Amino acid sequence: MANQLFLVGYMGAGKTTAANALSLRTGLPMIDLDEELERRAGCSIAALFDQDGETAFRNKESDLLLQIAGNAALPIVACGGGIMGNSTNVRTMQTHGHVVWIDPPFEVILERLRANPEERPLLATMGDPFDEEVLRAHFAERQSGYAKSDERIRDLSEEVLAALADRISRGG
Repeated sequence: MANQLFLVGYMGAGKTTAANALSLRTGLPMIDLDEELERRAGCSIAALFDQDGETAFRNKESDLLLQIAGNAALPIVACGGGIMGNSTNVRTMQTHGHVVWIDPPFEVILERLRANPEERPLLATMGDPFDEEVLRAHFAERQSGYAKSDERIRDLSEEVLAALADRISRGG
C-alpha cells in the first residue's frame, strides 16, 4: 500500500502550487488530477464541464482517483476542489495516505479567483462576473467535506512545506 499525500481544498487554495513545491523539495513525482484529466481527455476542464456537465466530470475525477490511489510512484497528489464531496473518494484517500486540507482565508481565495476566473469552469455557474455571495455560500458548503481531512493547513509557510516534505520523504 502506498502512503500518498493528498492535497485537498477549495479552488484557488494552492493545491497545485503546494504539490509542485513539495515535488521540488523532495525530488518525488506529483500528479495534479485536473491536469491529468485534461491530458487524458485532450481538452480543458472547462470543455469537459461544457460537454458532459459537472456530474460526468466528477465521475471521471473519481475514476482517476481510484486508478492512482495506492500507486507508490505518485506520492504527491493535488486533487480537484470537489473531490471531498464524494464519501468514496474520502475513504479511498484515507486508506492510501494522508489527506491535507489547504485552507487559506476566503479573501485570499477570492483574490486568486478574480485574477484568473476563466480557468475555473465552476465560476461560470455563479454569474458573469461571478457573484461573490454565491461563491462564499459554495465555499461554506464545501467546508464540511474538507473537514474530513487528516490535517488542516491555513498558511503554506516555508516551515509547513518543510514539514510536509519531511513526512513524504520518510514515507509517512
